[in-house]
Amino acid sequence: MKTHFKQYILLYLLTFGGTACSDILVEDPTTFYSELSVFATEAGVETAINGVYSEFSSPQYYGTSWQNLVMVVSGKFFSSQAANRDAVGLNTTPSNIWVNSMWAQMYGAINTANVVIDNLEQGGQSLSNRESALGHAYFIRGLTYFDLVRLFGGVPLRTQPAKIDEINLPRASRGEVITQIISDLEKARDMMPEPGATIYGRPSRYAANVYLAKLYMTLAGEDGGDPSYWQKAYNELLPVYNSNAFSLAPTYAELFVPGNENTTESIFELQYGHTGGIRNSDIIRSFTPAGSIYAPSNVTTFGRIRPNKETFDQHVEQYPGDPRIEATFVYDRYTRSNGGTQTIYPVRTTSNQGFAVIAKWFDPSYNGTTTDRNWMMLRYADVLLMMAEIENELNGPDQAYSFVNQVLARARDTNGDGVSDAAQPADWSGLTQEQFRQRILRERQYELLAEGQEWFDTRRRGYQYFLDEVVEPHNSHPKLEKNREFIYPISVKNMLLPLPLSEISGNQAISPADQNPGY
Repeated sequence: MKTHFKQYILLYLLTFGGTACSDILVEDPTTFYSELSVFATEAGVETAINGVYSEFSSPQYYGTSWQNLVMVVSGKFFSSQAANRDAVGLNTTPSNIWVNSMWAQMYGAINTANVVIDNLEQGGQSLSNRESALGHAYFIRGLTYFDLVRLFGGVPLRTQPAKIDEINLPRASRGEVITQIISDLEKARDMMPEPGATIYGRPSRYAANVYLAKLYMTLAGEDGGDPSYWQKAYNELLPVYNSNAFSLAPTYAELFVPGNENTTESIFELQYGHTGGIRNSDIIRSFTPAGSIYAPSNVTTFGRIRPNKETFDQHVEQYPGDPRIEATFVYDRYTRSNGGTQTIYPVRTTSNQGFAVIAKWFDPSYNGTTTDRNWMMLRYADVLLMMAEIENELNGPDQAYSFVNQVLARARDTNGDGVSDAAQPADWSGLTQEQFRQRILRERQYELLAEGQEWFDTRRRGYQYFLDEVVEPHNSHPKLEKNREFIYPISVKNMLLPLPLSEISGNQAISPADQNPGY
């Protein structure tokens, strides 16, 4: 595999077994932790699971790369980062910096989960947290492979701790990876604790239900998909819905207030915090405009990720006066830290200020290295919109309205008293099944924008939907600044990302002929 994977192998050897590399390094073995000691106690096992989540939430994966790569190539955002212009224009190259760094970190997370699974499957039967820990490890491994297969298609399938003599591994088929995902997430669903029994900040077993449902929805709705998977998706979500473990937060805006983490709506959040000066996330830096009142003093931010013009306009035109607009965007103008005013979209339509700003991820306590703001992976509104979409596919819109209208009613309530304070977004009624199908996908954009769902929601309904929903609205927008923005290519290659160049050059079992089509 690539150099980064070799580094993970070395890290694994150094961390869990000093004697394993005694012939290449002269070290005192007592300075290393052994796997035997780490997995001998409940406390050691919890530390290992913290490590699994740390790898998953690191800057090279969900802490930064996800926003800069996956959100941008969804086609719903612009980025001013010069080194990422290929991805911004939907012409991502195999040498893209984010593709290569995130691929490495994803396999780092998988390997950490593999170490936990390997050790606990072979021992630890007397430990009270053994089953729970196994569930979390299966969960992260399954979820990471779910990300990989949706982004890249078939990928090398590694289910054992890294070994030097197993660096080279060919791509598994997409179907083989999906089979592994289902197996891992089903084990996670059965082993992870109920909501009341989880350690604070960790997801419960219902998170595995939701990701299984997302997988089945993808398999049902894609080009050539199997409609029977809609029922499988429904079967996974029904226990979540009936559990009464989650509820919508009283108002939409409060979800994005700094310090208001792990609400009743939260199903899975990545837990960040100011820890020892170690960089934990650059999410705040990516969204916060430089020199604005939203940027903490003496901290450099970039604000490089902005919603495309059509992304902003679609929401405003669909639901004028929707309170979610104010909670999602900063637009027209904002106050600079020096007291001046900066005009932005739609008042201004050129340069990096020719875009609105995403308002969901500000943090006044951000110190340039760490943040206390969690990243929301799953929340209950997502489940309700999934239930609405699935019900419409199975039985038409009659019963599906009840799910989506809960989300819309909360959107209209700005005081949290259960009373509508705005006319929009109005409840749905009188739609055909096809009209509902189109509206629910756009509704997901309005509710969940900049929460990391965009790539999959623009691809999982097939290539023609991607062209109609992403490419055509962008390319035909009247305010498109062609000398700065990009005309999106009409190319089926954009249904997947390219395998990273470092993987093709470093993994002897993968050749250039194995690259995804079009790259």
